[in-house]
Amino acid sequence: MAKAKAKAKRRRLQRGTRDYAKPKSQVSLARWDQGAMGAANRNGLVTEERGEIDPATGKTVNPNGVKGVRRVDMLEVYHKREWISKRGYTAGERLRDAWEGTQRGKGADYSMDRVDSTPKPDATIDIQVDRMTRLVKASKCIPQEYRPIIVTVAQDGNAIGSLPQYRGSNHKKGQVHLYDAFEALADAMGC
Repeated sequence: MAKAKAKAKRRRLQRGTRDYAKPKSQVSLARWDQGAMGAANRNGLVTEERGEIDPATGKTVNPNGVKGVRRVDMLEVYHKREWISKRGYTAGERLRDAWEGTQRGKGADYSMDRVDSTPKPDATIDIQVDRMTRLVKASKCIPQEYRPIIVTVAQDGNAIGSLPQYRGSNHKKGQVHLYDAFEALADAMGC
């Protein structure tokens, strides 16, 4: 082992570097794992810095340059653009969460020991019924005239341009309908 260390030290000295820290310009960070890079896998992902938020400035402090990805749906995009109000966004989140709850697998009862492996179909049926009840309750609040735009944005996560009546020159009309639709949904849900 001593020979290997001595040989490595000789190589470093020949290159003119020592065991000191490199300047910031020469340091290359490892590429952080951000998932699959295919176009379909990157749809709806935003890359953002990870780190602590400085309370004085409100900005993210990230000395190591670590970046991560997060999936953003159109409901959040439209809220950031202020095409949907805060109350409309909250109502849309409730509907989206109820919809996503029905898309999950059956629930598991973790209150029992894992050794007990007897199937309890009643518990899983109760969980599925609760999830469907939440969705039905939220769906009843959707005004009929705004159902296509609300379902497209909140449940399907698609843009308003995916509806034929809001393409091209009618996009501004779609923005107005989007705002009105989520305001009506918020009124119906009591947000």
